[in-house]
Amino acid sequence: MLNYYELDATGWGSPFLLVPEVTNVDEETLENLIHSDASDFYISAASPLGIPFNNYKKSTAELQRVERIERGRPGSPCKKKFLVSNTEFTSEPICTASREYQDLKIKQLKSQGLSEEQYESEYRKVTEKLCLCEGLCTSAYIKNDILKPRENKAVAICPGPNLAYFSRVFSLDEMVKHIYGKLNLLHGVSRPSIFVNELKLYVDYLKKDIVQHMKSLDAKKIKQLEKFKEQLLLGIEYYKKLIGHINNQTEQYLKKLLDDLLEIEAMLRQVIIGDVVEA
Repeated sequence: MLNYYELDATGWGSPFLLVPEVTNVDEETLENLIHSDASDFYISAASPLGIPFNNYKKSTAELQRVERIERGRPGSPCKKKFLVSNTEFTSEPICTASREYQDLKIKQLKSQGLSEEQYESEYRKVTEKLCLCEGLCTSAYIKNDILKPRENKAVAICPGPNLAYFSRVFSLDEMVKHIYGKLNLLHGVSRPSIFVNELKLYVDYLKKDIVQHMKSLDAKKIKQLEKFKEQLLLGIEYYKKLIGHINNQTEQYLKKLLDDLLEIEAMLRQVIIGDVVEA
């Protein structure tokens, strides 16, 4: 990154979640992160603002979201109101992760005469939204013992996928030495390139988006999905050309990178967007 793209600096984020000296991760979440694998990290549509972001399946906030759905009470109480934005049903903006919005939206879905499959698909999209105002700060509250008695204890956290390859708590000294090549914290760990890991997340997201809209595809959505697929394929071509410029890795590493890219490319080309569903 520094040499090829001539960046002034690069940054590390997610691995520092396993460094208690410098990040506010509560003990339960820390323990869960240590024992996670790549399948626990994914790109989600959980943001109330509709922005895709990295999510973590084992977070207590995600588990609480699912438990509320199972109890027939989807959505969260909206107390902080930092992400209120929707006026579909109300004059004052409300949050799409709130119990108020999800209750109103689900009632609307029930009145539309949708097929069972269409209803389930739309229901999942509504209830996937997660309260981030509380969830993203709760870990710091718990670790510093400032969580108030009646505040929600569920923790939301959004690490990148490469965290899966770090499997214990580290000191700040260890992590810094790893970053600068003085210590290898991943000795013996088979880890794909960061480009490959990010690419897999986007391909998984595309496939998930296709499944969610399978019964309600229109020309506009198909065009959007085809564009997404096309951009991913262009990205793969860029990565393949980039391999020739990587001069600080072994031949074995570069071969593995190319093999991974070719495998994802073949899988992506087999993804069929579908035909337009007639109105």
